[in-house]
Amino acid sequence: MTAGQANQEASPGPPAQSLRQNRDFGKYLVGYTASDFASQIGTVAIPLVAVLTVGASSFEVGVMRSANQVPYLLFVLAFGIVVDQVRRRNLLAFADLGRALALAAIPAAFALDALNVPVLYLVSFLIGVCTVLFDVGSQAYLPRLVERDQLTQGNSLMESLRSTSLIAGPAVGGLIVGWFSPPNALIACAAFYLISAGAIWWIRKPEPKPEASQETGSAIAKIGEGFRLVFGHPILRSVVGIVALFNFTYAAYLAVYIVYLPVELKLPTYAIGLAFAATGPGFLVGAVLSSWLPKRFGYGLVLNTSAVLSGLFALGVALLHGNGILTIALLLVLQFVYATLSMTFTLPLVAIRQSITPDRILGRVTATHRFLGVGLGVPLGSLAGGFLGEQLGLRNGLFVAALAMIFASSLYLFTALRTIGKELPEPIET
Repeated sequence: MTAGQANQEASPGPPAQSLRQNRDFGKYLVGYTASDFASQIGTVAIPLVAVLTVGASSFEVGVMRSANQVPYLLFVLAFGIVVDQVRRRNLLAFADLGRALALAAIPAAFALDALNVPVLYLVSFLIGVCTVLFDVGSQAYLPRLVERDQLTQGNSLMESLRSTSLIAGPAVGGLIVGWFSPPNALIACAAFYLISAGAIWWIRKPEPKPEASQETGSAIAKIGEGFRLVFGHPILRSVVGIVALFNFTYAAYLAVYIVYLPVELKLPTYAIGLAFAATGPGFLVGAVLSSWLPKRFGYGLVLNTSAVLSGLFALGVALLHGNGILTIALLLVLQFVYATLSMTFTLPLVAIRQSITPDRILGRVTATHRFLGVGLGVPLGSLAGGFLGEQLGLRNGLFVAALAMIFASSLYLFTALRTIGKELPEPIET
């Protein structure tokens, strides 16, 4: 699973050559990585709690994923206003504390023999609320720690270190689930969220005083300012449209995928953990490539090519059979290549959005993107994926979802993004 500055006063930071020596940026990296490590363990452990401990169906897993994502629809726009009006560091620490407390409810309910599907729905929803706050805040916070011309490098470095969690997190999650009960594996998630909260809280770099919105009056008017900027600018409009459609198709794919592995392929839990962990090295390679490929070949070409190719490798997972060594090896390769390609278009998109958005409205612009791309796209896609799995069977449902991902990715060719060259666009004048 970030925002540009309109002026230097809103973008204090160290010289470009000293980014790696920026201690506060280093603390942010620790917190961001620990938070994502917790999330990656949960990516494996929570669905396996649903499937193995509670006996949830693929449709119920889809509903659970929707419950986790629907807070984007309900709260992300309001959180965008909050992010633009308060110190962003405090919000991030608060969000991590909330996720730790919500996760602790699962092993507690299990110990009390009260764990069931509705409890998982509720916990998923609460985690989703805190994740929305962290997501909007973190994407708007980075430009306050680094200079505008460091955004691509900063995002690349963040994702490179984050890949450690993507490599180890799912594998650790699978191993913990195998060694202990799936509910108890979530204690590790809570511990990493607490580490993240502490690291972010120790950041000492002063934040600029939040600027007043040009829109006065109601929250709706302030939200509207973000929407007008997004839909009034061809690049931001292209980004949100493509991301919303791709997230819908990928959410459908993932809802089937998490059930497809243990049920259709009958993979053991350690193999499922390895499958998720295989994306980590791919994200690491993709993060490194994303920092120089656009500067060599142009942002537009890199976005178009990598997005379409990634869908083709996702399609290959639906063609696998059995649970032997060859199947597991092929699955790991497909996951690795998909992750590499997906990162080479995800990070440039983030840098593009950050580079052209003024700081004073960055929270609301990020919230608008998340509302449409995650709040609408992911819950509806998760439900669609659950429906596909139930009606077409897991293999056919996964195949159809992968084809939809390829179609969504091909639309990059028809947007303003294809025209972006080797340099990030200049900030929008507002």
